[in-house]
Amino acid sequence: MDQMDDATIDYYTKFLGLPPGPRPPSYYELLGLEMFCSHHERINQAVRKQFRIVKPFQDHPDRRSREAIQDIMNEIATARVVLVDPERKEDYDLALASDRKIDRDAQLAALVAAPLPEFALTVVAGPSLVGRTVELVEGTTFTIGSALGCSLPVDGSRVGPRHCTIDFVDGGWLLRQCDPDCFVRVNDNTCEEYALAAAQPDGSGGDRIDVGGYRLLFTRIGDTPAGAAKRVTPTLPPLSMMVIKGPSILAAVLNALPPQRIIVGHAETALWRLPERLISGQHFAVQTLGDGWELEDLESKNGTAVNGKRVLRHIFADRDVVTVGPFDILVSLRA
Repeated sequence: MDQMDDATIDYYTKFLGLPPGPRPPSYYELLGLEMFCSHHERINQAVRKQFRIVKPFQDHPDRRSREAIQDIMNEIATARVVLVDPERKEDYDLALASDRKIDRDAQLAALVAAPLPEFALTVVAGPSLVGRTVELVEGTTFTIGSALGCSLPVDGSRVGPRHCTIDFVDGGWLLRQCDPDCFVRVNDNTCEEYALAAAQPDGSGGDRIDVGGYRLLFTRIGDTPAGAAKRVTPTLPPLSMMVIKGPSILAAVLNALPPQRIIVGHAETALWRLPERLISGQHFAVQTLGDGWELEDLESKNGTAVNGKRVLRHIFADRDVVTVGPFDILVSLRA
């Protein structure tokens, strides 16, 4: 499946969505944590999130990718062992600070002096980064885009360099579109500006922000990141869909945490975009239903098949194969 030479592939970016930087990344960069983080629960949460992101790729059809995934999983496990052991962490931090020429004491002092964040964004669906949470701090402008300097750098042809910003304005968090050619959707409605809320009236979680094939959930820290967990069976697994046959596309994978409703099609408004003429604008939806994930055909012109049989609705099982137009899509349901 991979046509490039192995040495040219950045597997940390490909499978974990890490921005370009030193390779191998530091343990903090690998886990998506601020440098020198010492909070054991946050470290353990980050380890679980990163494992959840990479596990669906363990059966990748390319041998080199499978080997790279195993190496990354080993590094994540080692990072946890080192960072939760005070003596090993101290030795690692000193070596890292020396290698990167970082004033560790100054950086730790800045972290202590910073205001405590009350709100956060969690990536709940997209080609990568799913499960990653970033905190919002008053007095700073939070940027989402493809540029390396963004607070949340995300890749993709549908993401602008500075796609949108989130600022604390008049006592609340305000989302603003930066580029008129790169639209933003909040709760399935396209908008240029939106005052974010951390909970819906029905208690179903915070506002959903769709940015170029990624979905982020705005929550108050301490709330359940994935939304209304009480309405979802605890054993409901994450969903992963990967194109295993068909034309090459930039976003060949979609991962999602429950509960979700995701539109797939060739329209720009589809969260997972399959840009082929045989695919309808809104071809099918994938949504949580009870204790499973359901596919719903949205009256597509050319239909949807699962395991070779045309369907209007279907409850997914692990390893199902969805066929739409020229694409075969492998479904993975693994906790």
